[in-house]
Amino acid sequence: MVPGLRYPVRVNQTPEKDAARRIIELVLILGSLFLLDIVTTEIILLMGGVELNLFMVAVVASPLVHLALKAAILAVIIIVALVAERQVRGSGVFFYCMLITMYIFVVVNNVFVILPQVLG
Repeated sequence: MVPGLRYPVRVNQTPEKDAARRIIELVLILGSLFLLDIVTTEIILLMGGVELNLFMVAVVASPLVHLALKAAILAVIIIVALVAERQVRGSGVFFYCMLITMYIFVVVNNVFVILPQVLG
């Protein structure tokens, strides 16, 4: 610091605003991963692949139904995370992080299924 020089004052946000911003960011990340899962799954199906999750076979037959289901699931996740966060601080963020980690593996798996077909 230089004496006499004025520096901008950093105003700290309240913990509630900071947590809300963090949760919004996590929702956007998870939503993006859901969308990537839908797109990569659709590419695999168009290439002749099959859905391995027996519960999702009928759902992925229609990309619109797949999108609607993922949107509904995301809405439920948001509600559960908000309720959990009110009960135990940090639990909502932990919940999102677990789901984001899981969906990173799902999308990476789908990409590894697609790549050999595209490159080979």
